[in-house]
Amino acid sequence: MKIATLPAGLAFRILGAFGFGFFLSMFTRASANMLKLPIQHDLGLSEAGLGFALGTSFFIAFGLAQLPIGVLLDRYDPRRVNAVMLLVAATGTVIFAFAHSGAQLAVGRVLMGMGFGACMMAALKTYFLWFPGPTLPTVNGIQFAVGFVGAISATKPTEWALRVTDWRGINLALAALAVVAAAVLVTVAPKHVAPHSGETLRDQIRGIGKVYGDGYFWRTTPLAFISIGISQGLGTMYVVSWLRSVGGMSEHAAANVIAISASVSIVNYLLVGKVMEWLGRRGVGVMTVPWTGISISMTALLMLTLQLPFAGAAVWIAWQLSIGWASLTVAVLARNYPPHMAGRVYTGFNQMSFLFTAFIQWMVGWLLDLYPRTAAGAAPEGYRLAFAAVLGIQVLGALWTVAAHVLRIGRRSMLERETHV
Repeated sequence: MKIATLPAGLAFRILGAFGFGFFLSMFTRASANMLKLPIQHDLGLSEAGLGFALGTSFFIAFGLAQLPIGVLLDRYDPRRVNAVMLLVAATGTVIFAFAHSGAQLAVGRVLMGMGFGACMMAALKTYFLWFPGPTLPTVNGIQFAVGFVGAISATKPTEWALRVTDWRGINLALAALAVVAAAVLVTVAPKHVAPHSGETLRDQIRGIGKVYGDGYFWRTTPLAFISIGISQGLGTMYVVSWLRSVGGMSEHAAANVIAISASVSIVNYLLVGKVMEWLGRRGVGVMTVPWTGISISMTALLMLTLQLPFAGAAVWIAWQLSIGWASLTVAVLARNYPPHMAGRVYTGFNQMSFLFTAFIQWMVGWLLDLYPRTAAGAAPEGYRLAFAAVLGIQVLGALWTVAAHVLRIGRRSMLERETHV
């Protein structure tokens, strides 16, 4: 039996070891939806203060850590890089669990963001090394599906856990699991001995500038990383709050909605990678699936912004499923850069995604605080204004994508240019 051309046993060792860390990373991002209110009640933070402590600080650290992580992944064994960073995450999680102020929460979340920031990129770099290029959409889809199992764990299971412990106990358990995940990586995942590219450390650092100076990167990625930033910025912090304040749901019912959304997303990611491969074999452009998903998500967000009578749980689920397709852009990037630069390309893209996430969460929290809170939470008028601003940013990203194609910016990728030379 084989998975994406590798023997099943070897494929499971790779996917399982790296997937475990990504599972914890996704749980950490998504858990703010359920832990936000208990922490807010415990520490008395405002929407903006809580948004910074839980979201903005985490995602800024996550984003800024991407470039040094990219250099490390291109220079050293991805297993060991990921394992060390998971220990950093475990340390931050313990600090977070014992925090008694917004500043202490932020310190813990910064370390958590830095540590968990390696999980996705280390996995993608490893898959790039082990699996053939045409199978990467499917393999990456499996990775994202595993991540959404972590997101599901941050919904109903977290609600149940809060009945027997508090948000501090949940984070202490998370810290212990991060240590276990680090041990699994260095004992279970196989080591890949790749030929050395001949680059010095200085050359590798300069390679970051090559990525950010590459026209193809700016032709392909802006709409995708803006959309991922919106997906994470809203999806990890404000879905439950919106369903309570605007949708009139109980916290129990809202948790059911995001659990259903995350569950369906698993199937979504397992299938959409195969669809992307199938379309690619028939000559359909590789960015067709990501751009289609982004277009559907913008329509759904418009409905939520207008707070239409039928725009509730079903529209949120449709938004979550469709905007997630933007993540498949990483499979496109993998095919268009030299192999020795894969880590820096992935992390360059990821850095922009998470910096946008931090900005979106800060902006939404600030706009929500412009209106007096209601008994259910932030005012519906605040959500209308905040979501309109978010949608406007996504529209600007779409306009840039059109302009880049019209102006023929980055028409050929770096790999095509090097091959031509």
